[in-house]
Amino acid sequence: MTAKQRKWLALGGVLLLLACIKFGLIYRWYSERQAVKPSPLACVAGQASCALPGGGVWRFASPPQHGKPFEIRLQGVAAREAPQVEFNMADMDMGFNRYTFVRDGADWKATVTLPLCVSGSRDWLAVLSLDGKRYLLAFSAR
Repeated sequence: MTAKQRKWLALGGVLLLLACIKFGLIYRWYSERQAVKPSPLACVAGQASCALPGGGVWRFASPPQHGKPFEIRLQGVAAREAPQVEFNMADMDMGFNRYTFVRDGADWKATVTLPLCVSGSRDWLAVLSLDGKRYLLAFSAR
């Protein structure tokens, strides 16, 4: 085997190893995501806010719209780590749409932009991750 062939063989081995690591991390992320099923929140449709377990409140600071940024605030939530929210549609996975909340005084806020849906649907599902628990919130965008 020549030096050039050994170099290509080593490069192929490294690429194969990186691919295995990548697929392993994707599998782990997907498994963790499916392991904890979100608890649905009982919210009134059309309301700008929703009560969270433990006394907190989820509030749309501005109405949710497709393709335009809007703000979501969590009030009265004492979280050890920054909450996260991800968005999908009921019958359609919309890709990786995860946002991390940042501290804003005593509250948490996230500025979100929903992707456009080619089907024209306006019904969304938000999954809020809060201290290891997941909550499901259904809402409609304009």
